[in-house]
Amino acid sequence: MSNLAKRVRLFIALILLWVPTHIAYGEQTIPTSDAPVELSAIENFEQVGTAQMKWLWLKIYQATLLTPSGTYQANQWPIALELLYQQNITAQQLIKSTEKDWKRQNIDYSAKWITALEKMWPDISTQDQLTLYVDADSTSHFFYNGQFIGSILDPLFSVAFTAIWLSNNTIKPAQRNQLIGINP
Repeated sequence: MSNLAKRVRLFIALILLWVPTHIAYGEQTIPTSDAPVELSAIENFEQVGTAQMKWLWLKIYQATLLTPSGTYQANQWPIALELLYQQNITAQQLIKSTEKDWKRQNIDYSAKWITALEKMWPDISTQDQLTLYVDADSTSHFFYNGQFIGSILDPLFSVAFTAIWLSNNTIKPAQRNQLIGINP
């Protein structure tokens, strides 16, 4: 190899080190979708369980887990999780709470998931319902009061998000048991 070719390769390598990674390789994003999905996909699902979520003495929301068979198996899709809120909660509070639960459970989450949720989730008022429907392909679809608001196509998100309520490491094990159909 000629001396000039070595210098050119070294110069190119140094340039690539200085160029931000997202420019050199293309910025990686979490695949999301605004293509509408119908909530009717869960019409024939059966209730697995329901649980009241509280913080101290305040009722925060009523959670209901649904599956096609009415039974729960970890990370088996499709499932639906319905949250009927009993308090006003800002979208930012919901996102902070989600991130806090992921950190507490040592779940490896992507900051891009947070960005996707910030674009998707609205502020919540009393009696609003937020529904997660995870389809057979592990895509997470969100609905606000029955209206589609967006999807996150990353299958790792589905596992991480449902873990907040359904993992053995949840902060509310009694409510988890109620949700998955185990009486405490």
